Amino acid sequence: MTTRRTRGRGAARAGVTALMCLLVALPARSGAAPEAAAVPDGSLSHYVGTFNIYGNIGHRGDAGDWIREEAEAVEDLTPGGMDRWLFIGLQEVCKAQGERFARELGMRAAFVDTGTDCADGQPYGNTVLFHSAVRILPPALLPDPDGRGGERGIICAVVRAAGEGSRPGPPVTACSTHLSVGATREGERRAQTEFIRDDWKPDGTDPLGADGPVVLAGDLNALPDAPELDVLYGDGGSEADGRRETGPPYTRPTYDDGRKIDYLFAWGTRNSVRWHATGVRRTVHSDHSFYYGSLSTGTG
Repeated sequence: MTTRRTRGRGAARAGVTALMCLLVALPARSGAAPEAAAVPDGSLSHYVGTFNIYGNIGHRGDAGDWIREEAEAVEDLTPGGMDRWLFIGLQEVCKAQGERFARELGMRAAFVDTGTDCADGQPYGNTVLFHSAVRILPPALLPDPDGRGGERGIICAVVRAAGEGSRPGPPVTACSTHLSVGATREGERRAQTEFIRDDWKPDGTDPLGADGPVVLAGDLNALPDAPELDVLYGDGGSEADGRRETGPPYTRPTYDDGRKIDYLFAWGTRNSVRWHATGVRRTVHSDHSFYYGSLSTGTG
């Protein structure tokens, strides 16, 4: 089992921080959907997204009106309003920024503090946004085998999609994470993906995906063919853009320099998640694009 190194303030914070903000929903806006694929009869598709918001280096903790602009753009992406969104993962988040995003989108937020303060002193980490949750899983810090600092974390919430009529959809474990960056840190990223996929047992007994589908949103700081992503693509894992061996749009860029480093992975109960469409929205507010996809969930 991969061991998780936790140090000082980061370990203490991650062990106790899973903050939820219950917020009033705002009126939804409609907009253009990504290029659609057929949704199976009897299934209702929902959207998921991931967005590295550049919250500290780019915005130095500011939770101002740029977040309202981003939220309005998200609302305009898809038909059906924000009720069609299952969850959104945010990375490089100062705590107040995640709370502001949740407020603007009429969602709730859970946050993992990775122990590094933002420029204005706020806690820094990752956030997952959702409408309702069965439970928030205890957050975790990711492995740091070389002890070179720069803690990374993961936060997950067990959420339910709206079903057909009065039937709720199956529970989905929605996660947001951000892997280590650097050309010499492939081994660390491999340890982190193995921890997330196979070794982490948030309830002390079962790994993620034991009881139902997992959808992981994140900035993984690796190209699709990187060995550290083998464990996520393998053993029934699927990424929103498709298989590794396919061409565009599988390789669609999500970062300013033209690389794909942001992902939406699903795994868990067999055949319980099907991807139908993927989109990318560029923004002036971050060096990453907002990356999103449409999926349907079933009982497996």
